[in-house]
Amino acid sequence: MLWKIRTELADRPGALAELAARCGADDINILSLEVFTAETGAVDELVVSTGVGWTADGLVALAAEAGCSSTTVRPCQADVLSDAPTRYLRAVLRLIDDPVSVDDELGNLQGFEEYTPAEWARADVLVEIAGRLAERVQGHVIEGPRPGSAVPDLRPATVDDAEAVVAMHERCSYESRTRRYHVPMPRLTTRTARHLSAPAGGVSIVAAVGDAVIGMATAAPWEELGSTAMEVAVLVEDGWQRQGLGSQLLRRLISEARALGADRAICMVQPENVAMLRTIEGLRMRTRVVQDGDSLMVTVALSDQSLSHAVDRTPVQYRQTRAIPAHRSQPTRSSGQPAREHALAALPALQPLSDRAGAVDPDGAHRGGRP
Repeated sequence: MLWKIRTELADRPGALAELAARCGADDINILSLEVFTAETGAVDELVVSTGVGWTADGLVALAAEAGCSSTTVRPCQADVLSDAPTRYLRAVLRLIDDPVSVDDELGNLQGFEEYTPAEWARADVLVEIAGRLAERVQGHVIEGPRPGSAVPDLRPATVDDAEAVVAMHERCSYESRTRRYHVPMPRLTTRTARHLSAPAGGVSIVAAVGDAVIGMATAAPWEELGSTAMEVAVLVEDGWQRQGLGSQLLRRLISEARALGADRAICMVQPENVAMLRTIEGLRMRTRVVQDGDSLMVTVALSDQSLSHAVDRTPVQYRQTRAIPAHRSQPTRSSGQPAREHALAALPALQPLSDRAGAVDPDGAHRGGRP
């Protein structure tokens, strides 16, 4: 029987030899090996062939006897023995015909829920390829309302807005969608749009011109961070950007989130997304910014005590949140990676405004003037 084993080896010479010797002693044949570099040492992925009677638990115990830790074992088929670059290239060929199948392709290629840094990099590239392919195959998009045609109406969203949200999403550029979802999100299904329009326990605000939606802000509970934490995210159609609409949506959303009992709003922002960082800065509210993997976790205080939570929290799988669908291809801070805090005013892209109130705390929290 074939098994795929992923395990962490001690960061010392001879660790892999000990595992190989232990396998050989039990007549377990190692058919392939891939080594990943991780922050805590080496992560090895082996495909092994065993005799009858071996179980996943038995192989985990064997790895532990060889000094390995964090071992995961699952049965596999012979196709995993094919050349890895070839498997990825074949996945790209399939994406040409069906770009939205990228999640399935990643599941088939990577296999384990926990990704190594190298696998996150591979996944990022594959998702970007899928997004660019989707841009090319996307059909004619009906043009939406243009700035100056009317004053947008800001109101709470309902599931009835789902189709208009899908249409707005299709009018948005690759770059805008990537900033919003952290992946290109080539297509928004009606089901996902309904979920975003009426998130469980949260609220969404849309900016509408007639029947068309041109902007949307969503707040949804991030339960893993506490019952009073809400994740917020904003998307504004390209033609309506840089006109203050994002700020209006975010202010209205913050007000609605506070009314629902939230004491802090959390926004995951790419460091290069200067527009969103300035929008948050413009709230003139107390904020804390923590480097979280490749993103910034910006926490906006909605009460006097809401920034007193610990910074070195247990890492949370971002895909479990509700304000952003489960398409994000990078993790929150990996286990053992220390938090690094910044103040918004200290970011190179965010020079403090001349009339800005507040100061930077030693712990990294910016305590600006309250609105």
